[in-house]
Amino acid sequence: MRGCIPLTRTEVKSLLKVTKSVRERTLLSVGFSTAFRISSILSLTIGDVSTGGIVHKRITMAAKNTKTKTGHTVLLNSDGIHAIESLLQWLKSKGLTDKSTPLFLSQKTGAGGALRAIGRVQAHRIIKDLFAQIGLLGRSYSSHCWRKTMAKYIYDMTGGKIEKVAAILGHASLNSTLAYLSFNNTDIDDALTNMRF
Repeated sequence: MRGCIPLTRTEVKSLLKVTKSVRERTLLSVGFSTAFRISSILSLTIGDVSTGGIVHKRITMAAKNTKTKTGHTVLLNSDGIHAIESLLQWLKSKGLTDKSTPLFLSQKTGAGGALRAIGRVQAHRIIKDLFAQIGLLGRSYSSHCWRKTMAKYIYDMTGGKIEKVAAILGHASLNSTLAYLSFNNTDIDDALTNMRF
């Protein structure tokens, strides 16, 4: 999403602190841990993230649930694993253990009482509300921030290896990845400031 900016570690921690439910906390944790798009995250089921109650160390996003229709696998960090474990315990307490159960369960049901995931619009409302609670308002703050945050983090941690950033974001084109990194102009600004003729 155009205009989104990466968050600082302090901002991410602040967001996690103001969550009101295990579902909200897990939504944010999985977003920041995987950099999957919101629609992909909402497609996850219990079976996608766990087997026999044990959370997978890697999440594989099926191609059909991605924007580019190319699936990819991401290693979950400990924050993501712990958040999913908590959400699975909550779902289990409600008697929901079937592997087809949506991970981010809606309070509303589908036709015939079928379980369904929260929708993208509802997820965006939840996320925008959390941003507002910590004083981050405006178009620059949405679920897409976790993709920009991951892009910046991987870029910085790999010494600027754009192909590594592309891999984590699931981009087929480095041009798409470069657009994500357009926020990273500090080095250019410093060089221009220090340039003397």
